[in-house]
Amino acid sequence: MSTPLYDALKDKVRSWVNRDSNILTDLLVTDFLDYSADFCYRKLRIPPLEHTYSYGAITSGQVGETQLTLPPDLSEIIQVRKTDSEGNSYVFDERISLASMEDADYARVRTTHESFARKGSNIIIYPEAALGDVYEIHYYRRLPDLDSLYSVTQTNLDAGLLAVSVQGNPGASEMPAGSGDYYEGTEVGNWLRDENERVLLWGAIAHALDYVGEDERSAKFLQQQALAVQELNQEEVIRRVKGGSHLQTYSNTAEL
Repeated sequence: MSTPLYDALKDKVRSWVNRDSNILTDLLVTDFLDYSADFCYRKLRIPPLEHTYSYGAITSGQVGETQLTLPPDLSEIIQVRKTDSEGNSYVFDERISLASMEDADYARVRTTHESFARKGSNIIIYPEAALGDVYEIHYYRRLPDLDSLYSVTQTNLDAGLLAVSVQGNPGASEMPAGSGDYYEGTEVGNWLRDENERVLLWGAIAHALDYVGEDERSAKFLQQQALAVQELNQEEVIRRVKGGSHLQTYSNTAEL
């Protein structure tokens, strides 16, 4: 399987640290890039990391539900919204106290305002779900892994996301079965890797320098990464103050 963009990024880490693959192995550099990406997802609050997930309409068997399962790539919730069967839209208030949300007397002591509180990988919602309600969560997310490839499916082939391959190549799959035609997935787009590499790179270099014992240089690159994150967040603050916002998304039609 081919990951040219990701492989180039790993080579840049080694080049900046001035160590070859005998010292900075693929496994190590992969870990350093993952640590760096994790920092970015925890600290960045910008449109390219925003995403909206919509749940299917509540069915008769789901009426009365009070919990929604959160998307697995969620970093932080921005907004929870509900559209009822009549087309009315409601934005939920977030509650810090989970205990109050789960109290049996909550409905009696609260107004009719829609509310939610987080509980592990779920959110508790009030009021309970009604027939035809559609819930939507807008949130900051973690992007696909830096070395993710599209899966070999007809949908991805039609979208131009596969490359022709041959039998025996890592990641190659025959499609349709028995056709003799082999394909492999291309790299999944990742904003950090493809559009703002330096933020990701500075952190990975810092971890690599720490590994080889160059503490002073490591601290310098950690500071560079923190500054780059701060600059990106500040740019978003300025855009919002001016009334404009740029949103970059990746298609959900492809199958990872």
